[in-house]
Amino acid sequence: MKKFNQKAAIVALSALIGGGALLPFQTYAASLAPVAQIQKAALTNFQAEQDKAIQHLIDKGVLQGYSDGKMRSERIITNAEFIKMVLLALEVDEIDSKAVATGAKWYDAYLNSAATKGLIENVDTLSPSSTTVGSDMASLIAKALQRDVKSVQHWMNGLSIGTESITRGETAMLLVQSEKAIRSENAEITSIKALNKLAFEVTFNAPLTQADEAMATASANFVFDGDLKLVNQPRLKTGSIATYIVPVQTMKENTTYTLKYKSKQPITVAASNEIIQLNAIRQVTADTFEIDSLRSDGVIDYGYLISAYAGGRGANAAVLDENNKLDGKAMQVIPSLASRQATLIPEGGEPITVSYVGFTQSTDGKQEPKFRLPQGTTLQAGKKYTVSSPWFNVKEASFIAETIAPLTIASTDAVNETTLNVTLSQDPGDELFAYRSIQLKGSDGSSLTAQYKVQTRKGAVGVFEVQNSGKLVPGVTYEITPVGTWAVADKVSLTTK
Repeated sequence: MKKFNQKAAIVALSALIGGGALLPFQTYAASLAPVAQIQKAALTNFQAEQDKAIQHLIDKGVLQGYSDGKMRSERIITNAEFIKMVLLALEVDEIDSKAVATGAKWYDAYLNSAATKGLIENVDTLSPSSTTVGSDMASLIAKALQRDVKSVQHWMNGLSIGTESITRGETAMLLVQSEKAIRSENAEITSIKALNKLAFEVTFNAPLTQADEAMATASANFVFDGDLKLVNQPRLKTGSIATYIVPVQTMKENTTYTLKYKSKQPITVAASNEIIQLNAIRQVTADTFEIDSLRSDGVIDYGYLISAYAGGRGANAAVLDENNKLDGKAMQVIPSLASRQATLIPEGGEPITVSYVGFTQSTDGKQEPKFRLPQGTTLQAGKKYTVSSPWFNVKEASFIAETIAPLTIASTDAVNETTLNVTLSQDPGDELFAYRSIQLKGSDGSSLTAQYKVQTRKGAVGVFEVQNSGKLVPGVTYEITPVGTWAVADKVSLTTK
């Protein structure tokens, strides 16, 4: 059971009573009584919540009660006990304990099921009777719910559950909380609001199934009037139970939309007139520029907020509260920028429509979405360009174009018959491979095209995939040529084995 910090409570209470001044001994001693009362009440409430959670799991058939009527909430649980509780409480698998094979240990069926379901890697390396620790608990629950570990850790923090050995009562409380996050094909909307002109925040009574989160299915399920459509799939927010960021086409100002989810439950929502606040624009290649935004300005990209990406974002991953605040500061959320466009105006020239370059809006710990000019068009050195859009505002919206040398391909090597690594002469330190291609001219007269696989760059190396069902042929030497002017390759070739 968690122990309350009596000393900290006394200090806090003393500050409230005496404004920080030292109290006479008698007054100080008398002040211990209310502190003790506060602690006792808190402990009693904490115990009652644990007992209530345990009783819920007993009623559900997850736990068994004791003959003396005690809950044993303080008892430390083992790995085997915890795995059984997760499988049954989170409805991963139903196992009839009476059907366990003769001679088997009581937990064998549960451990085998957990391995089959992908919750644990190897039954043989697991110690069933060892004490379960919080870090293992978070990982296993996340797998059971098809969620991220950071969300489970957030729930644990909210319940004051640490990373060391875990009690029966604490486990019950966490599983009751986690039950709310079981995915359901019958999930219904409980609330909706517009975050800005590009996205809604939609909360359900349970998370959607992964099939319902997929783009094609979600587009069919989320039907707005006014011909408003999704531009990318709904993304579950890290730390939430069932709240989604739903990116849509740019909303019309002063409009009220009606949403029908799965052809039922019509719900109305007012459009937002809020536009995305970006910081500064800069050129990165001869045909591409980027616009950054800063957390310090109260702007955060959804890539750092969604469950699907939390595992790979490290310290950059964040959890917003129910009011979309981070550490008490209100944050504007940049949703998916898929299919977004903007206008680039050359000084004294005609406007140019530029398109967002997919998968570049939050990379390398930065928020720098990139926009590219139409194929074959480049920025003219020395000319001033200004960007504008009905969905964003930029503090520093103009830049003077420069002559930027293309990237240099130093070497290539085949990974397999459809994949190859392309290595640059130096690490670009940014996602500049995005949507670039190379041509491979074979010594046998063949010609293949390979395109960069988004978000695969590691340093100077990017993974490219052969297009149109083509394959590299053993023994053939391929001469590498970049498609377009994004890079140069001086006598770079690849010979397959």
